[in-house]
Amino acid sequence: MKVAVIGAGNLGTAIIRNAVRNAEVIAVRRRKDLFPEIEGVEVVSEIEAAKDANIFVVTLKPSVFRKNMELIGSVAKGKPLISFAAGVKLEEMLRHIDNPFRAMTNLAIERRGVVACYPPETAEHLRFLEADFIFCEDERELEAMTSFLGSSPAILAKLINAFVLSAIHQGVGYDNARKAAISAFEAASYLYEKYGLEEVVRKVATPGGTTAEGLRKVVDAEKALIDSLIAASRRADEL
Repeated sequence: MKVAVIGAGNLGTAIIRNAVRNAEVIAVRRRKDLFPEIEGVEVVSEIEAAKDANIFVVTLKPSVFRKNMELIGSVAKGKPLISFAAGVKLEEMLRHIDNPFRAMTNLAIERRGVVACYPPETAEHLRFLEADFIFCEDERELEAMTSFLGSSPAILAKLINAFVLSAIHQGVGYDNARKAAISAFEAASYLYEKYGLEEVVRKVATPGGTTAEGLRKVVDAEKALIDSLIAASRRADEL
């Protein structure tokens, strides 16, 4: 299988690092010199040079994708094309592209990660990726994933950094604070998935203890996080 990734920037490169384990990959990037050297990846600067690919993946900015959509459609004629471009809907793509699909992921896909898909059969065309899949019920849900899956790592990284800074403020060394922060977020993910919020709180918190005091103060931060993710989601609707 030969996969062409059009727009090999940060997200495209992350997808390529995963895809090259199971497929031949062509990276399409106007500035070839800016693409990192990845063994087994052919790098081209023109979309037409990827015409022999079996599957096309688009990770361009929405405005750039729209500008080049007709050309991309002619090169990918009849073949599956999966767009990771925020805000570019299937109806719009169908004007120029025969067989379009939509997906969303984030930079963690370079290791494994999660890919949201719409329609569900999109996943069948992305089986070259080592990933877990979320099957969206409609295109609106896929749009929301731009924020809750695509943008969220940057937002959550700020929270991890806040954890680090708090620990340093209380006398913990930087390296130990960073290690504790990463471990805490991994532990929270594991426990939340296994038990759910109420059970985690019940197991960890004791009346009048340190956890209870922290939970009392975290309400404002919780609201700020909700507002941040919703704002990012609304911005995706505007693209």
